[in-house]
Amino acid sequence: MDKRYNFTNRPRAALSRPTVARNVMSRPTVARNVMSRPTVARNVIFTLTIILFLVVILLPIYYIFLTAFAPGEKLFTKPLTYLPQSLAIERFRDIFSALPIARYMFNSSMLATISTVLALTVSLLAAYAIARLQFPGANLVMIGLLASSMLPGTATVIPLFQMFQQLKLMDTLHGLLILYGSALLPITTWVLVSFLRQVPEEIEDAAKVDGASLFPLLWRIVLPVIRPGVATMFLINFIVGWNEFFTPLIFARGAGAKVITMALSEAQVIGASSEFEVSWGNMSAVAILATIPVFILTLIFQRQIVEGITSGVFK
Repeated sequence: MDKRYNFTNRPRAALSRPTVARNVMSRPTVARNVMSRPTVARNVIFTLTIILFLVVILLPIYYIFLTAFAPGEKLFTKPLTYLPQSLAIERFRDIFSALPIARYMFNSSMLATISTVLALTVSLLAAYAIARLQFPGANLVMIGLLASSMLPGTATVIPLFQMFQQLKLMDTLHGLLILYGSALLPITTWVLVSFLRQVPEEIEDAAKVDGASLFPLLWRIVLPVIRPGVATMFLINFIVGWNEFFTPLIFARGAGAKVITMALSEAQVIGASSEFEVSWGNMSAVAILATIPVFILTLIFQRQIVEGITSGVFK
């Protein structure tokens, strides 16, 4: 056999070169292991930070539940007990017997739903005009909307109170509906303008060529494209309307127009021995009743909220 093709005649040193090469190639693995130590440290710090954040956020909520179900003599024991030893439901029975909670929840849900639908309808039309019509002063309108949303609620209470008294809108649900919807308009319009500006105009031009008018164009073409943003704003506005406390406290003192958040101020005197005593247990029980519907709604539609927010940021 030709010696050039006899591989068995190679020296052993040459045969050992792949082993040396493998040892050399394995050095980056060691380097990666060494370089991964800072990454592990960052992950540990990040995890501990998240745990601390969750404790800070969830501990007060847990204590509200504990206060609502704890017997009266257990509320102010020292040291504080974070593990319930017994549960009392008498507070909830007293609250339902003393306050029309079902009526309050119906008013809250109706006001939050109708004001959200009205705000979305008006904001969609206004946002489309700002994003597509390109009229003079569109940027000034956007600045005005943003500036109006920055005004604190206390700055407009006195003129609104006087105007509502003259128009006989005090202690009425339709008066609260006007206040709720007008408060939601600026930020809703601002957000929908950002979504509409991301929609390609070629889609609308093609629909116009086919003979689509304005409202069919909005309903059949534009609205399905920005549906994540509309769904997100619906849920956020509903939660804002449900949690509203200051506005109904000032403009709805009548029994027929009260909402569930106003039960917080009424429940503190249920079963009190004097006007200066505050029933923290009753207030915690009402807080639970007011929080559970919003919590369930957010838990069900959390994916839509995240999709709407991220689509408006990353598109």
